[in-house]
Amino acid sequence: MKITRDMTVDEVLKANPRTAEVFREMGMQCLGCPSARAETVAGAARIHGVSEEELLKKLNEVEAGEMSPETKALAQPKGAVLQRDKTTFAIVPHLPAGLVSAAQLRKLADVAEKYGAQAIKCTSAQRIALVGLKRADVDKAWAELEEAGMGPGHAVGLCVRSVKICPGSTFCKRGQQDSVTLGLELDRRYHGMELPGKFKMAVSGCMNSCSEPAVRDIGIMGTPKGYTVMVGGNAGFKPRLGDVIATQLEPDQVLELVDKIIKFYKENARRNERIGELIDRIGLEEFKKAMEVAEKDENAIRVVLKP
Repeated sequence: MKITRDMTVDEVLKANPRTAEVFREMGMQCLGCPSARAETVAGAARIHGVSEEELLKKLNEVEAGEMSPETKALAQPKGAVLQRDKTTFAIVPHLPAGLVSAAQLRKLADVAEKYGAQAIKCTSAQRIALVGLKRADVDKAWAELEEAGMGPGHAVGLCVRSVKICPGSTFCKRGQQDSVTLGLELDRRYHGMELPGKFKMAVSGCMNSCSEPAVRDIGIMGTPKGYTVMVGGNAGFKPRLGDVIATQLEPDQVLELVDKIIKFYKENARRNERIGELIDRIGLEEFKKAMEVAEKDENAIRVVLKP
């Protein structure tokens, strides 16, 4: 089988495990990482700064066979992320809305001390990562954390990775909408859902936008008159501000609209294509029209489009 630029690393490895040696040679050491394996050959070449043509040539020249024991050793334990030293791992429990109990904090500290974590890191996705665990300790650490109600967060991969939530009217004196309740419901529905590309959401309770909704794939911003919904924002290699597609929505309307956006994205995006890239490819007006078509369905909500 000829390997092409649009094949994922995972597809290439399954077709010929020995190609792993080529990926290692180009600098892709973390072959066990879901994010790395979901990358296309073209994307891997771009990220690692190597020639796409040269990489494809080498991959297609490799004889069929198994990967070496050294490469197999790079496979990551479940729910762990290989660190820069290529020998230790980080684990990231899922903490919806960044809310954590005193008992859970104690458990995190106990597990970090027991298994010699090199660092405890608060992440930008409102999680607490235990960094620098030995491979042999990863499963044991997870067993203890899961007993305390903390399972793995979806920090990598082609899925809904996080729903970032500000304190909103639940806690903040400036909050104009209940971002916590809405955000927790979005987290319950979508966290970890597999999608064509990585996907992040944010909910803010006011226009100060502390959860940064304008640079999330779906950003929801509270205002005195309800919620504004933005789509297509992201940071990264090509930063993009989200496009406003609806305003003055009630929480139930936001949930219905998000469901429609996710469904449209799943049905129309290319692999590894962020929703902002999808909008740029088909045009914002076409995307809005798709939402307007959905409006005609008797079970749909009314979407207030930006003029």
